[in-house]
Amino acid sequence: MSIRKHPPRPWPLLVLALTLGSGVAVGCGSSEPYFRANLTEMRLRESRDEPISPELQSEISNVLLSLFGDPDAPDIFAGQGVAAEAKAPLEAFGFDLAKLQLAAGPAFSDQTGKQHGLYRLHCAHCHGVSGDGNGPTAPFLNPYPRDYRQGKYKFKSTFGDAKPTDDDLKRILKDGIPGTAMPSFVLLPDNEIDALVEYVKYLSVRGETEIRLIEYVADEGEMPEGGIAEIAGGVPLQLDDDGLPEAEPEYENVVASILYKWAAAPTRIVQPVVPTVPLNSQSSGKDAEALAASIERGRKLFFSAETKCASCHGDAALGDGETTNFDDWTKAVFQPDANMQIEAAHAAEMLALGALPVRNIRPRNLRQGIYRGGRRPIDIYRRIFSGINGSPMPAQGSEAGIAGDNVSDDEAGGSVRRQKIWDLVNYVLSLPYEPLSQPPRPVEGYDITLR
Repeated sequence: MSIRKHPPRPWPLLVLALTLGSGVAVGCGSSEPYFRANLTEMRLRESRDEPISPELQSEISNVLLSLFGDPDAPDIFAGQGVAAEAKAPLEAFGFDLAKLQLAAGPAFSDQTGKQHGLYRLHCAHCHGVSGDGNGPTAPFLNPYPRDYRQGKYKFKSTFGDAKPTDDDLKRILKDGIPGTAMPSFVLLPDNEIDALVEYVKYLSVRGETEIRLIEYVADEGEMPEGGIAEIAGGVPLQLDDDGLPEAEPEYENVVASILYKWAAAPTRIVQPVVPTVPLNSQSSGKDAEALAASIERGRKLFFSAETKCASCHGDAALGDGETTNFDDWTKAVFQPDANMQIEAAHAAEMLALGALPVRNIRPRNLRQGIYRGGRRPIDIYRRIFSGINGSPMPAQGSEAGIAGDNVSDDEAGGSVRRQKIWDLVNYVLSLPYEPLSQPPRPVEGYDITLR
């Protein structure tokens, strides 16, 4: 990555305006927590459209406050001085208030020993009070903590850009993310894990709502015509007997259209085809022979033009193939061009608004045996089939193929047949156990000197 230098461009002093108009910000010197306004998104939208007036900034903040409360009390304004359609909004949105109240607010134990303020106790120092991935320890971590506000999540069972399921979030909390600063919270009781999952979803929905409102006022020069009643309309979602949403809300019903994607997540879980090859590294006899053959087929696929795995992960799978790219969170803020160049003046603006310094995203070193999204064969299958949302890792499968054996390969499409993905899984899982003195042999005809 390199930063291209251009003359600086003038831009409005947004920091003071948004702090004063945030609706939940507090006075100078106060240590009370508040939801930090998304200053970088505001500036990016202003650079494309018209400046957003302080009055509109305040309206956005007031709507967010009415719908989502503040860090100490998510339901603080439930039913108070807002449109009838928006009374008790968090309950209408489908959130469990008891779980949110357990996770929100300052950390303390009550007289019964029950822990409160779970998010601030366990999460805010990395992920930030606003869920912006910019807590006090964030600048010192690599990779940076997740910013929930874009609604993107990497490690999940669902396809493409679909939201994670509750079980996906629980698994991340219990397992942690190996190779990162995200620890395991497996020792927390289930009710606390559930409360944290609910609060993460709450921060994510709030953050996406803020982004959508910023986009709207930048494009239209005003808030949605129906005001808070329209923004919060379309809830509660109409669910079928399986708890799945029956119809997608209107886009103007901002919160409902975001909630719909969360509610629909179970419909987009990737169901793998049943493997026809052994997956157990301890296989013996004919199974061992079949496993070895599968690994060899996977090796050829890894170096093939069909999958292009080696172009990013490198000829020895050390993660040194493509090292100049960025994840979607960085791209959204720093706007690199097609050659991954970033304007120095733009980078300076974003840093001044609180963005974390630019870092490239590196492909996984597959020889380390550290798999951030899980090391089970099904986890690796889903990473290969779906890609990794928010990263340059592409999908080898397709939306049609998520139904597993319920759909034929011809109907499933994708870059490779789904049974071949199991060969790749076996190859990837074998890499940490190859003797270092015998690195993988490039496939005949694959010229590593040309790349």
